[in-house]
Order: sequence, then C-alpha cells, then structure tokens
Amino acid sequence: MRRWPYQLSAVELRSAFTEALDPQLAEHHIVHTAGYQDAIHRIADEVRCEANEAAVLAYRNAADAADYARQLLTSTATGMMLVDAGFATSATFTLAEQEQATGIRQREIIRLETLAESLVHGASDPRDWFGAVRGALRDGITRGALGVKTICAYRATLKLQPVDTDDLGVAFSAIRLRAERDEHPRLSGSALCHALLFEAAQECRELDVPLQVHCGFGDPDEDLAETSPLGLRPLLIDPAYRGLRVALLHCYPYHREAAYLCSVFPDVYMDLSLTIPFAGLEGGRAMREALGLCPTSKLLYASDASRYPEVFFVAATTYREALAEALGELVEHGIFDIAAAADSGRQVLADNARRVYKLKD
Repeated sequence: MRRWPYQLSAVELRSAFTEALDPQLAEHHIVHTAGYQDAIHRIADEVRCEANEAAVLAYRNAADAADYARQLLTSTATGMMLVDAGFATSATFTLAEQEQATGIRQREIIRLETLAESLVHGASDPRDWFGAVRGALRDGITRGALGVKTICAYRATLKLQPVDTDDLGVAFSAIRLRAERDEHPRLSGSALCHALLFEAAQECRELDVPLQVHCGFGDPDEDLAETSPLGLRPLLIDPAYRGLRVALLHCYPYHREAAYLCSVFPDVYMDLSLTIPFAGLEGGRAMREALGLCPTSKLLYASDASRYPEVFFVAATTYREALAEALGELVEHGIFDIAAAADSGRQVLADNARRVYKLKD
C-alpha cells in the first residue's frame, strides 16, 4: 500500500478500481461502471457520509489518515496478508512498515520474473541463470516467504510448450546484453518465460510451497486470449511436477475453465480476486459458476488489492456477499444444509489458505 498520509484525487481512486492503463478511462468512464458505483456506496456506508464520490473523497482527505485506513482495514477482518511486492516503489510500504501501519501480519509471495530479472547480469548462460534463480527462491522461502508468483501471462502465452535450447540461448543472450548496457532486462517471450516457469515449478515442488499463476483478468499489457489456465496442462500432467500446488489467480473470464482444472487435478486451486470488486453483479455470477465444479475446499479468498485501503475494504465486503449469496443459493436448492454452507464459507475465507500455504498459526 501507498504510505499515508496523502491527499487522494478522484482519478487516483477510480484508477484503483480498474485494470485500464489509459488515463482517459479513469477521467471519463470508470465512474460509470457498476463496480465503482458499488465501491463508493460501500465506503460511504462504512464512514457514514453521503454516497457520492465527492463526499467520500472529502471525508477521507479530511480524516486522520492512519485512523481512516485502520477503520477500513479492520472491517475486512484480515488475519494475514500474503503480499506480492513485485511492483513496490519508494512511495509504498515495505512489508515491515505495512505490518506496523496496519496491525496485520504480512508474509511475502516472491514474484518470479522480478527476481529472475535481477539475476540476469551475473549469469553466464541459461543454466547458470536458472541455478541462481532457484537458489534465490530457496533463500527467500527460508527467510519466511510463503510462495512464488509468476506473471508469465503478461510476458508470453500461458499455452506452455517445451522450450528449444537454441531459442533459449538466443533469447538469454539478448537480455544479458541489455543488462550489460545497464538497460532493464525485461523478460518476455515464450522461450525465456516458459523455461523459467518450468524451473520455478520444479523448485516450488521441492520446497513444498505453492506456485501462483496469474491467468485471465489483467491490464492491457497482457493478451487476454493467451491467458487461459487450460494452457498449463503440460505442468499439470507431467509426473515430474506431481505434488506441486498451483493457485490460479483472478481467472475471469476463464473461471469455469479454472474450476474444471480444480475438479480434475488434485493440487490445483483458484481464486476470483479482481473479478469480485471490479465486475459488479458479474462477480457474483462468476462465484456461482466457479462453485459449479470447483470444490469449496479449493477456492481461496483473494483481493489483489493494492495502493489504497479502500480497495482492500471493498474487495473483502463484496467477496463475502458474493460467497454468501452463492452458498445461500445452494442451501435454497437443498444441495447444502446451513452447517455445510457455514463450513464452506470458513474454508474459502481462511481454512483453505491455511492449508495450501501451510500457515502454522
């Protein structure tokens, strides 16, 4: 999250509730989305101000920043945050600072591509690079990180394919040359990204930590048509990766495909994160559709919230309502009884994460 105190503008708040990158969307259109209007009403109801954007911004900009943030975050009833710090900046909290500021325990999820880019310059060839990445992953987990996240969907296709060694060598030479020129060695293309993903998957299996995979919903930097989780099949059927826990993130509009994978592969899990607070009523429909095939023991709560406490608050409240409505519908149809629905709610909101990430407390 961004360090407080700060004054928040309308465009900044709107930008936190969209994956759009072009500022024209935040300036002219986001305010007209169902998800953003719902967010404004929820925040206004929590702080007891008029339910419009101007009133919400006036209230939060006049309030004590720490008290305001604590109020919203306390309402989420969050016991621990699993944080991908891969796009942290000088304006954002460190994990230690965030724990102090929020009163909520923080644990890191290592962003694979960011870590790998930092190790390009010191590697002489792909094999040396992979060894350095795997060593750094081991060190990170030893220091307390709970898992690894890949954004391969942003850098290549998720249709995983075996990597040609010649193509890998050429691609690595190109990014190493950029690193030697003090240019940022941004990983992209299937040769580098798929080879790295396979190596990281093997290391995660050996370390017994989950591998998070971004799929589906994201900003325009990714090609949404190439981000279906069905492309991960080579990772899921190869005996070399047996036992690797894979957590599919976001998923929408491929949430039904993700639910299918959860239903047929024992170590695949999913969340709906961005779908719920951003997609209005469609988020609730996605929840019901996911629970058509996905066992309640395999669906994880996630917010993908960042920057502002408002996003954490809205994600938590909308997710609970979407989950309650989906489970309530199952009760109404006689599929679950009340006790089974309550147990499923506890699984999704906390118990599954405790098990998948092996949380001691």
